Amino acid sequence: MGIADSIRFYLASQYLAWKTAISYRFSFVLWLIYSTFSEIYAVIAITVIYTVSSGIAGWSYYQMLLLSAAATMVLGAIYYHIESRMVVNKMRNGGYDGLFSKPYGLVTIMLSTSGGTTEISGFVSGLLVFAYSAIKLRLPLESVLVYLAVFGIGTFALLLFVLMLTALTYLLFKSSSFMNNFLGFLSTAASYPINIYGPVFSLLFTVVVPIGIATYYPAGMIFGKISPGAIAIVIVLSVLVGTISYKLFYAIMKHYSSGGG
Repeated sequence: MGIADSIRFYLASQYLAWKTAISYRFSFVLWLIYSTFSEIYAVIAITVIYTVSSGIAGWSYYQMLLLSAAATMVLGAIYYHIESRMVVNKMRNGGYDGLFSKPYGLVTIMLSTSGGTTEISGFVSGLLVFAYSAIKLRLPLESVLVYLAVFGIGTFALLLFVLMLTALTYLLFKSSSFMNNFLGFLSTAASYPINIYGPVFSLLFTVVVPIGIATYYPAGMIFGKISPGAIAIVIVLSVLVGTISYKLFYAIMKHYSSGGG
């Protein structure tokens, strides 16, 4: 199967997921609203911080809003494609067995059928705050487009990393608890410049738990805090993270056996 076939499978899966979700209208609307709370809370928290203090050193109010919004967008994209509880339940109960027999790659199948549709509202709320912050900062359109390209590469790499880690935690623990806690931690850590955590944790959030490649470094680039050469290294690192995560995922899935047999 080629790329076009994989895209058609992805779109068909999204159509089915949305059709199913919308059939429960009241619940669907409630979850859409609930998914915006993280960004609303982030805006309130940053506003309070900058109202009662000078804020984060070297970062203006709108720069922090943009960084926080980017973190919400990243986590929204991840949850939209990989809902850890759903993944683990499907693995445990044999929910993927029929899907894995289809002529598509495992990554395509899992990213197409394992997410939470209502998480789109988290991504959209982050995008709206991002756009508002970019306008207030008067960022040039070409700079925003370059940012979004670097952001997109980093986000996709992080998505593959989370997919790999979800498969690994299922193999080790048969539980989604670790991933739920991990993603909650990731959401908090990504909302602030990683350099405030010190050199050790900055390195950790760049290489080991690479949230920085999708949030901090693209934002640092657009605000002139990081050189173009450093961004080129970040792009290479994103490609490496994505490639290694992809290969490790397939290696892990060789040991997969579902509860359904």
